[in-house]
Amino acid sequence: MVLTKTEAEARRTCDQGVGTYLTDRHQVHIQRSLAYGVIGGIIPTSALLIISGFYSLNRITALIPLAVGIFSGIGYGVYTADASDAQHEEDFDTVCSKFEEEEEEEEDESGDGE
Repeated sequence: MVLTKTEAEARRTCDQGVGTYLTDRHQVHIQRSLAYGVIGGIIPTSALLIISGFYSLNRITALIPLAVGIFSGIGYGVYTADASDAQHEEDFDTVCSKFEEEEEEEEDESGDGE
């Protein structure tokens, strides 16, 4: 049986179990939240750095929005990482049940040939 790369990855994920799958989903969620926080912090930081060139503004204080964005992104990601666990478990069960059905059919076919 020839497996596509996507199917092989899905089977590997099913073999590792739902706990590993949820951990991966949590990591992706936290990384995405961090990215949003960084982007949200860079925009006002850039504006404040440009303004500091024209007005007397300490450039160190211009970095405060970046720090707030980073910490907010991480905090939000950690706090809400498990919010969609039920949906992720349902997706995992849907995909892996199809693979289990295929394996059972293959076992039945090989058992009939004996």
